[in-house]
Amino acid sequence: GFSLNVVVRSLNECLATPQEMKIDPYLAAFKELQKFFHDLGTVFGFINSDLDSKIAIMEEYRANPKVAKHYEGLCSMIAFEKSSKAIEDQSKPSGSRTLLRLHRALEFVARLFQRLSTANDDTGMGGLAQESYEETLARHHPWLIRKGATWALLALPTLRKAFAKARTEEKDQLRTLMQAVSDNAYRVFHFAEAVYKKHGLLDLP
Repeated sequence: GFSLNVVVRSLNECLATPQEMKIDPYLAAFKELQKFFHDLGTVFGFINSDLDSKIAIMEEYRANPKVAKHYEGLCSMIAFEKSSKAIEDQSKPSGSRTLLRLHRALEFVARLFQRLSTANDDTGMGGLAQESYEETLARHHPWLIRKGATWALLALPTLRKAFAKARTEEKDQLRTLMQAVSDNAYRVFHFAEAVYKKHGLLDLP
């Protein structure tokens, strides 16, 4: 099963260094969240397949000995890709563009878990996920994806069912952990948002 503690810890680690956001724990948080989305079935397919490809691209950069050190943190990555003109290079997706897609998904995660933390066990996740999607990711999706996603999200189960596979030791403190996921996701999101904004890259196509 998935572990919300792993998500909380990983997001926390992202900002362990002042003035930088570490990329490895960022990817680790998403990989754990993917287990949760995966358990919910095809409903999150449109998000999960996109996350898969973005995580793979980032891991490729991190594994390439020629450039890996530049991709340890968000700020160092953007500085490197600006100076090497990688951002303008259309032949392959830049790390800056790729991480921006994950960044947008993180806002959805933060909003969703904030809502989940105050909902009761028999609440359907569909409405909460739909509202969270409309307020975040939907702004960046074309109309067809938006329409499909909105319908798909409505099919989500109740909280009780959705978190049935959560780790036994976490079930007693689910609400606290959901709130912690949301709080940490927002901290990381706001840090990255400010960095992208400073560099004028928030609308990178």
